[in-house]
Amino acid sequence: MTSQSPTRHGSPTWGGGSAGRAAPGSLVGGRYALRSAIGTGGMGTVWRASDTLLRREVAVKEVVCPGGLAASDRDAMYERTLREARAAAALSHPSVVQVYDVVTEDGRPWIVMELLDARSLADMVIEDGPLAPRAVAKIGIALLGALEVAHAAGVLHRDVKPANVLICADGRCVLTDFGVARMPTDIQLTTPGMVLGSPHFISPERAMGGAFGPPSDLFSLGVSLYTAVEGRPPFDRGDPIETMHAVVEEPPAPPVRAGPIAGVLHGLLEKDPARRWDVPTARSVLRDLLAGPLANRSRDHVTDPYAVVPPQQRQAAYPGPPVDTGPGTQIGGRAMLSADEPLEDAIARAYGAPRSGHRRQARRTRLAVIAGVAAITLVGAVLAATKLFGNPSPSSGQPRPSASPSDQPLIPIETQQHGAITINVPAGWRRTIGGSYVDFVDPADPLRKIRVNIETASDPRSFLGVAERNLKKVNSSCPGYARVELRDATLAGQPAAELEYTCTQGAVQRHGLWRATVSAGKAYHFFMTVPEPRFADSKIIFDELVRSFKLNF
Repeated sequence: MTSQSPTRHGSPTWGGGSAGRAAPGSLVGGRYALRSAIGTGGMGTVWRASDTLLRREVAVKEVVCPGGLAASDRDAMYERTLREARAAAALSHPSVVQVYDVVTEDGRPWIVMELLDARSLADMVIEDGPLAPRAVAKIGIALLGALEVAHAAGVLHRDVKPANVLICADGRCVLTDFGVARMPTDIQLTTPGMVLGSPHFISPERAMGGAFGPPSDLFSLGVSLYTAVEGRPPFDRGDPIETMHAVVEEPPAPPVRAGPIAGVLHGLLEKDPARRWDVPTARSVLRDLLAGPLANRSRDHVTDPYAVVPPQQRQAAYPGPPVDTGPGTQIGGRAMLSADEPLEDAIARAYGAPRSGHRRQARRTRLAVIAGVAAITLVGAVLAATKLFGNPSPSSGQPRPSASPSDQPLIPIETQQHGAITINVPAGWRRTIGGSYVDFVDPADPLRKIRVNIETASDPRSFLGVAERNLKKVNSSCPGYARVELRDATLAGQPAAELEYTCTQGAVQRHGLWRATVSAGKAYHFFMTVPEPRFADSKIIFDELVRSFKLNF
């Protein structure tokens, strides 16, 4: 990447670097001939251009400050843009947009990047509806790789959202627009009370003004993947302030389409950044799911390791289950658009058509560019200006639940009672009663099972010690038993113990969790056992068992 000092190179004057904008035919940096505008927003314009030196098509991002900014603020924004270009140019990954050059022209920066034939993930969801879990899992792996490379280089994206994810015609997934990215060691350019980013996709710690780090990008990724598979953001309340409150205080809306990847969403959407899933954990689970429950069993499959959807087929290959379009289930919507951007203009932008709402023409041309103009949403001092998101209809968001974050699970559940025990189990699991216990079995996978029981015992640890000895017996139901850990815990506010273990039965390895508490000489306990590849995404089930467990004395 080269950097050039301010120069005209024969181009016209554009208002001292702040007020004016370029026009088709302008020459930038002495070599980039602007052809046509692909996207326009409050922060500037993205142009299709020709590199007259290397004779290739490129995208050129023209950065223009919003009107009314003080000179110091304008200079700070330009400095941040230059940092963005330097940060992005240093990254090398198939899912990170390539930055070719940065040019300072007429006192302001221009970023030269690869031009991609693509649509944004936001536009795909708005136009085509939600993607199937398999496609979203592959998108997740691609974006995890992009963030891993960025974080290893000390770069934070700070604005991961569907509008900044491009799905190319060849199936490649690219994370674009490090428009608010910064090096952690750089001087903070935002002011107190001002947060950069989109409120639907911002992390709880960032919304509260806390420390921002790699986990914050991963939370935004979780929101983006949820949006892709469900068709709407998980915390959307139709109002920026209410949405921010939901991000910080409330659980995500329970997913209905996510299927096997619900556990990954749960891990990435963990409110506490210290408990939030990291890149290796999320990637490992997604890979297991793609090799197992989400495996592509069709003969016509994509072999390109970087393709997240079949080339030139896209959503047609991933029709997914029928979409519920009842009240409160709007698919897509303004939450995935840039501030003040009409839906028709977003679609036209995605296809490279003029901003005129001519959707048929847009479908014919279908050209998008990496990294549209960064739309900076000011949350805090500016968040109260709800015009940024218009006046959505009552159906544009989920009703705000009155429950606390821990009161609603991320999976459909039903309440079951066994003796003095009340507990929530996955809805639709088959119930079988046997002696003192009751089993709940996943009808789609008999190896996923929950058992609830009441037995005589003196204390939780000794009870699980006896249970472990029984599991170790040669003729037990758990051959190849191996302890992972026996630890202290709590259950319904009482002292408890938890045993984690694995079994190997033929070619199948199972992973189990068993928790027990003792009261008045009785052990009240339950365990969950699942195939090892399903353990991570099934952990949400066990967490709900623990959360909902009650003793009815």
